[in-house]
Amino acid sequence: MRRGLILAALLLSLACSTPYRVGDRVLVEWDGNDYPASILVIESQARFRVHFEGYESIWDESVPATRIKGKVQGHITPPPPPPRVRARMSAGSKTPTSTFRQGDRVKVEWKGAFYTATILEVIGNERYRVHYDGYDANWDEVVDITRIQRK
Repeated sequence: MRRGLILAALLLSLACSTPYRVGDRVLVEWDGNDYPASILVIESQARFRVHFEGYESIWDESVPATRIKGKVQGHITPPPPPPRVRARMSAGSKTPTSTFRQGDRVKVEWKGAFYTATILEVIGNERYRVHYDGYDANWDEVVDITRIQRK
């Protein structure tokens, strides 16, 4: 009986541990395709900040574990850039318009609820890096205009 309890506790502790480490190369679902990325920060057991290989850091993203499809084994040829990346690349020298400016106080939608935040940086094409009030910088993320409201 005791041995069974020890085994159950061991299995439970393994199930609760994070399967990925900082620096791991993983496949992440991004706009319908799987792209190679590196884990930058483990935000929680279910949330990771990743950098998509071959893309600027403005595309780094905080993703739920459900979007991570597993570790990359060997060489992988990534799919073409997502449509929003291609749109930004084709915009080239066009000056992006921005509804908000650095320092603006806003409300940002996250998982169906709105949280107060501050615009840290205007990325362009109506994308912004935001900092959520009362949360540490690990929760900062790049969001598009569809998730932002004026405060």
